[in-house]
Amino acid sequence: MILLLSILSALMGLTLGLLGGGGSILTVPLLHYVAHVEAREAIATSLLIVAITSLVVTVQHARAGHVRWKAGAVFGGVAMIGAYLGGLASAFFSGTSLLLLFAGIMVAAGVAMLRRRPSPDQTAAPRPPSLVKAAAEGLIVGAVTGLVGAGGGFLVVPALVLLMGLDMRSAVGTSTLIIAMKSFAGFAGHASHVQLDYELAALITAFAVAGSFVGAALVKRIDPAKLRKGFGVFVLIMAAFIFFQEAPAWLLDALFVTRWPFWAGGLAIGGFVLLFLLSTGKPLGVSTGFQDACEALTDASARRSWRLPFIGGLIGGGLVAALLGGLSPTWAMGAFDATFGDSIALKAAVFTGGGVLVGFGARLAGGCTSGHGIVGMAQLAPSSIIATISFMIAGFATTHILLNALGA
Repeated sequence: MILLLSILSALMGLTLGLLGGGGSILTVPLLHYVAHVEAREAIATSLLIVAITSLVVTVQHARAGHVRWKAGAVFGGVAMIGAYLGGLASAFFSGTSLLLLFAGIMVAAGVAMLRRRPSPDQTAAPRPPSLVKAAAEGLIVGAVTGLVGAGGGFLVVPALVLLMGLDMRSAVGTSTLIIAMKSFAGFAGHASHVQLDYELAALITAFAVAGSFVGAALVKRIDPAKLRKGFGVFVLIMAAFIFFQEAPAWLLDALFVTRWPFWAGGLAIGGFVLLFLLSTGKPLGVSTGFQDACEALTDASARRSWRLPFIGGLIGGGLVAALLGGLSPTWAMGAFDATFGDSIALKAAVFTGGGVLVGFGARLAGGCTSGHGIVGMAQLAPSSIIATISFMIAGFATTHILLNALGA
């Protein structure tokens, strides 16, 4: 276990050195799930480790001239107050609650890392620093850090750019100073009611610091945009892991076993599609993914679309839901079976014919129901509004005809 802890600790420091944040996102799961430290102690220990590591990284950035001390003092000073109060408040939360809150912060961090960052307008006049707004965000970010142990670098860097007028390199360097300040303050808030294993903290800190030196050295050699997106995906996966580990059985049952009402399912699907659009700038429709899958099977030179994993997830998600619900994959499909019997060949022929018609219609309309009805409607695209109205009218009419024909 020591070897695994050492490797993961070095990777945590590497991430902090490269991105100016992200260390605590790895440290809390590392301590709780690998070192088997109780949740409260894991959060407190994480704050101490991230504070020391961030301080070392700050020195490296300061030597390169990337730390703006005045901005760091203003933002970090207020953040320390919030972090200390958050650390004290953590005593009123259970370990499970803190980990679930931490998973929520991880989702926010992952989405922020996946979002496209607009290129700065070189011709625009620099924005004047907003100390009041920076102080307000510093207080909020500090409170989050103290409560759940998340350093909040993904929030600090944009705030320094937008509210304090710093360039990106200076924002990353200054963020490490702020993270160190508020992590020390958050640790002080936790230390009053939590016992720590300082030997374990020292071991992880040592390897994290070593990794941070490597990260700082690689900052000019690795494309930060690609690294940020890859790390964002990893963070979202880790958030899902923590949620499944810590969520109570009744919540998992409500989410994955009990059948949702139609309106809740619609809200969930629409919310996810819009979140994906805001995070990546890409519309998430199903029909284009099937087109990409068909091209990948027949054309070796076809582009490897990001939609292919989405199609795989649709299938995998259905299987996971069935297994969590205590069901096994089956050919039984209720009214469909009653109409077409038990012949698998007949069912396959009907599905194939239906798929061809649906695919042709979606391509002809320039998108499927999800593409037009959710993404297009959200963007108020006239073509999508017309297409969605057509879908609904045709759907109602077809359902009415079929129900009458089947005598239902």
